[in-house]
Amino acid sequence: MKRYQIVRDYLSFNRSELRGIIILLIILLLVATANELLPEENTLPGVNFPGLEKELQEFEAAIRKSQFDDSVNRALRFSGRWPSKGKRKDSIGSGAFPPRPFVKIDINKADTLEFQRLNGIGPSYARRIVFYRNKLGGFISCRQLLEVWGVDTSLFNRIKDHVMIISDSVQKIDINTMSFKEMLKHPYFPYELTRSVILYRQKNKMFRSVDELKLVEGVCDSVFRKISAYVKIK
Repeated sequence: MKRYQIVRDYLSFNRSELRGIIILLIILLLVATANELLPEENTLPGVNFPGLEKELQEFEAAIRKSQFDDSVNRALRFSGRWPSKGKRKDSIGSGAFPPRPFVKIDINKADTLEFQRLNGIGPSYARRIVFYRNKLGGFISCRQLLEVWGVDTSLFNRIKDHVMIISDSVQKIDINTMSFKEMLKHPYFPYELTRSVILYRQKNKMFRSVDELKLVEGVCDSVFRKISAYVKIK
């Protein structure tokens, strides 16, 4: 009797619940039947665009030709028959510049166009020389061209007979009035030297002569010879 009571409590349904269960069973049956009747894979028909295959073949052929051309160009460059893309127009390699008429220019007065009259000097080198000359305040020796970035001994030997200094137009800096930032702009006054000069000037109030620079820390004979031509005392 007790078992029957348990079964009736948990397995008895009213009319609405029985209707719902029946509907659910019907849906499950329909789903199972549909799975059996429908094919396992639905394949879409292939799409054929007119001319697509030909276009792809032409594209692949162009890629292969481009790769072949690149390989040939690299081989030619390595063999020396092909000019390198990265080669500067100011390069001084053999045959880079045709012979030019003999000229001689004043490197303290020449502009960029005049510098380009020198065999081996292109626009970039000319601009660098003029820019460095302006920062320096003028050249006192033709060998100072070697201090210009990119001008090596080979190029200097090539142009040394065509350059000269006639005008004495060096612009000197007053080490008693020049500020730290202004002095630091001069190529011959790096940070440490500029700092030493300014500290000495502050300690001693002022420089009384150019020779007094020899007393500044870090100023040896070679440094003094280098900077003395560019300083003055007022």
